[in-house]
Amino acid sequence: MGDRTAVRRLSPRRWRILSFLTQHGSASTLDVALVCDVSRLTAHRDLTWLHEAGLVRRERSDEDRTHTWWYEVTAEGAEVLRGDLVASGRPVPLQLGRRPPSPADALLFLPLIEVSRRNPGRCELFQWLATMETSAWLRQHDLAQLRADGHGIWLEDGRCLRFLVHVDRGPVGDAIAEREKRTSGLSGLLTGYRRTDRAVPVGAVLIIAQGAEREEQLLADLVRDPLRPQIAVTTREMLCRHWPNDQVWRLPEDGIARRLADLGA
Repeated sequence: MGDRTAVRRLSPRRWRILSFLTQHGSASTLDVALVCDVSRLTAHRDLTWLHEAGLVRRERSDEDRTHTWWYEVTAEGAEVLRGDLVASGRPVPLQLGRRPPSPADALLFLPLIEVSRRNPGRCELFQWLATMETSAWLRQHDLAQLRADGHGIWLEDGRCLRFLVHVDRGPVGDAIAEREKRTSGLSGLLTGYRRTDRAVPVGAVLIIAQGAEREEQLLADLVRDPLRPQIAVTTREMLCRHWPNDQVWRLPEDGIARRLADLGA
């Protein structure tokens, strides 16, 4: 199908899917259904149409027993979106169509979207900026040295929390001593905050540690050497077992688990 034909037949929802994929790197059918608030079947039909139009590509791993298709925008799809943005006078996102997926999307963004859908009127992910847009937002506040994975505004029961999120990638390097796994790479998560006296305009900085040992190390480091912004820590396992707005976030001073909305109190 030619580009012009595809563009003429793109519905607003398909434009949204294309835009989502260009900003977040890749997504499954379930991810798209959640973001667009449609059924899985509707998301599948739209993704199939976009794939047949040459605007997205899909692949799945032979090792994945669920045989899940993962979709990414093609160069043609990115160019179609770029042309539409330019024609309408809207800004073109950096690295359009060439972004790697962010772990913050799966761990925080998509679960918070689902919480919002399950609790209309009580909870809402009011804003979410992907990694590139977060970097641009930080530069606007003269905080270019920070490298956050995402930025969001969470509303719950009349309370509001603006936050930054950092995801711990785990130990750095292939050959690393067992005793170093608890600490390797952790200092890099906080380096930017230790290099500036400028206030960070958020209510909390969320850090998602790879495991419980690394979480404990982070909390201990923050007790010894506190930072100006409020730091709240959890683990990937906790976010896989609980909703991210539940009592899963720990503060260095007492280690008590708090709800996301309570961090802004």
